[in-house]
Amino acid sequence: MTGASTPGLDARLQERRDRLADFEARWSVFVRRWRKAAAEGPEAAAALVEQALREGLPEAPDASGSVAERASLAAARAVVAASGYLDADEYAVRHRLKRGTDPYRHHVESGWRLLQNPSPRFDLWSYWADHLDPTQDGVDPLLHWLLVGRHEGLPPVPPTVPARPTTPLDGSPRRICLFAAYDQDGLVDDYVVTYLRELSRHADVYYLADGVLEPGQLDRLADVTVGAWSVPHGGYDFGSFSMLARDLVGWDVVDTYDELLLANDSCFLVHPLDEVFATMDARACDWWSLQATSMEHDENYFRDDSPIPLAEAKRRFVGQRHFSDVRYLHLSSYFLAFRRPVTTDPGFRWRLDTVVPQEAKGLVVHKYEVGLSRHLTDAGFDFDTWLPDLQPFHPLYSRHVFDLLGQGFPLAKRNFLGENPRRAPGVGEWRERIAALAPTARTDEMAANIARVTDPARIHDAYDVVLDESTGRRTVRTSALAGHPFRRMDRETPSFSHWWAFAAGPSGRLDPGVRAVLEAVRDDPSIRKVVLSRTRPLLDDVAGEGVTVVPVATLEGQETLVRCGVVVVADPLDAALPHAPLPARHRILHVGAPFDDARPAPDLGAVDAVAVASRFEAASRRVANPALGEDDVWLSGLPRHDLLLPDAVLPADLAAAEAALRERLDGRALVLVTGSAAAWSADDVLRLHDWASGAGAVLGVREARPDAAGGLTRRFAPVAPLGLGDRSVVSEAVVLRAASVVVADTTALALDARAAGCAHLVRAAGCSLDDLLERLGAAADAGWSASSDLPAGTFPLDGGAARRFVRQVRERELARS
Repeated sequence: MTGASTPGLDARLQERRDRLADFEARWSVFVRRWRKAAAEGPEAAAALVEQALREGLPEAPDASGSVAERASLAAARAVVAASGYLDADEYAVRHRLKRGTDPYRHHVESGWRLLQNPSPRFDLWSYWADHLDPTQDGVDPLLHWLLVGRHEGLPPVPPTVPARPTTPLDGSPRRICLFAAYDQDGLVDDYVVTYLRELSRHADVYYLADGVLEPGQLDRLADVTVGAWSVPHGGYDFGSFSMLARDLVGWDVVDTYDELLLANDSCFLVHPLDEVFATMDARACDWWSLQATSMEHDENYFRDDSPIPLAEAKRRFVGQRHFSDVRYLHLSSYFLAFRRPVTTDPGFRWRLDTVVPQEAKGLVVHKYEVGLSRHLTDAGFDFDTWLPDLQPFHPLYSRHVFDLLGQGFPLAKRNFLGENPRRAPGVGEWRERIAALAPTARTDEMAANIARVTDPARIHDAYDVVLDESTGRRTVRTSALAGHPFRRMDRETPSFSHWWAFAAGPSGRLDPGVRAVLEAVRDDPSIRKVVLSRTRPLLDDVAGEGVTVVPVATLEGQETLVRCGVVVVADPLDAALPHAPLPARHRILHVGAPFDDARPAPDLGAVDAVAVASRFEAASRRVANPALGEDDVWLSGLPRHDLLLPDAVLPADLAAAEAALRERLDGRALVLVTGSAAAWSADDVLRLHDWASGAGAVLGVREARPDAAGGLTRRFAPVAPLGLGDRSVVSEAVVLRAASVVVADTTALALDARAAGCAHLVRAAGCSLDDLLERLGAAADAGWSASSDLPAGTFPLDGGAARRFVRQVRERELARS
């Protein structure tokens, strides 16, 4: 394995960038000339545009400075409108523009970046990839072609190429598999290991996870992969394929194999792959997949949508030009195989080498999945599929999925079983149906993954689909409400002061303050406790009498929420609840949060009261939230601190999590690093690690998004710290209790550290690491003890904040009754 980058790639990209820079200079000169002509009158401006279309942009030896974007867009609109290459009426219909939208202006402002073709006569992405810089989006391909490209003889659409002769494989091919993965919790899931084990029977597998995996996770792949990496890049599956082929594995290694397989973790393995590979090894083709797809043959519940034989589908759909890329016949990227004529094709390698992150997932599909298929078919390479027919779009999300699995189709899409995006009926019984069709399929692994990563509300909607047989219309029987219907339900539903709702965080964890208040009333039979989960399943164990857990974004969750007279939150209201209840009918109570006295307090939204820890914080909260009166800011201490105190009796799940973390530490001090990565250079990280190793301490990192490319976890990855984010530890309270010292970039966690009995050190960007190491040494010599003094005006840390919060709620409810 060499990991050598593609020879000449940088030089080729630079050449194209130089040409684009020249175009932009010439365009700037043209825009200035066009503005002057437009000031003289529309005829003069039109004549200048016609001359540019006829002769091309002239050289611009005197080009200097840039032009205003508004003027550039106006000039571009004039050129595109005069060219005749944008069919305005059809463009508006095909791209579903709002009534009154100017198609020409839409194209020059955003349409070209979204790959919304101006007409079938011009192919935006093919021209972009073949002649411009596909890693940047600074120049409209149509504008470039109209003023430069066509004058250089460049085609507006790829030229027709005769079909190439296909070569069958000889004997048993050597196969390499590049496997793309992503896991929001930084795990290598059991179903992935199962899938890779099966793939490794047929190919040498190289694995890349887009993100930061938890320590030890890659070790799970030692016996099923040749190489495995974890690198955050944000480029989805094609970003991983590109990085593997170009950098980590290298094209020179790929060249030693007969077949290149691209696969990703979006599928569950249902059947073994032996029959698939045996069938396709015997077929002569240049590239293949399990199935093809095109919206030209869409699923239909009340008209014939029978499969079309693949040969007929090729005759009907290959070669046509469309306004939208999804209309093209293409092969999906979850499982693609390419043979040597393709893997050595310069256009194929160019497209993989130049993959970059996109603003939207749809652009990844358009540019790289559909775009790769289109390039290969345009270049005359012939494809085949394991399924003999073209199934209606999209076969892996339709009502036909279980029929395909019954025919031996080996894979099932994860988000079909968990989210059912096309609302196929009967998906809720998937475990039973798959078990009947494939008794050896590991449905327990599939179910565990779906439960861990899928929004509970999406699961509910996925399994609650009803079908109207007469029209083919599918609806979710009990879908969540939004806007006026939700507010109307809230107005018409009685709320009760003894129904208390507790909002979970987006990670599936309860904030320590919310958890402390819940624990304070958990055994109170007079209060009905409702825990509202959000986009992740609830991970706290709060089971008990009178406790209900419900996804807030379901109709059931909304019906429960509007009955709750008290709603306890730890985030600003608009973040805590996707559909906030009417303030006049509910008491929205904030448990407080760590407070940085050097920064303004945040706006909490329409909350009725908030807990604070000091008089200074109380004043800051009232300034940031003018609607809060003096009686609405409760100087009672923060409930979260009750769980941090060393002598606190934790709930069973938190106590078990703390014991597990301390077992990992094995008596060593935990240096917990939080905050921004901006304060840490690579050298700082290595020096801190060396200091910790010499002091017998362990480095741990905690941040909200451990998979962020520029985050703290990634910055510290070379020294393999403990990952202590919500995705791996059940509560922030557990981490703070186990920490010996908290190193942060603000003072926000100072009081938390004081409650937990650990030291707290601030290191902001620009501060010397030597100073930090000196302070760490002093803290270690002092036994990592916390500051003994509380700031003036701070409420005592006595373990009673949650009880006081509950008393305040009860007194407020009594006053209202």
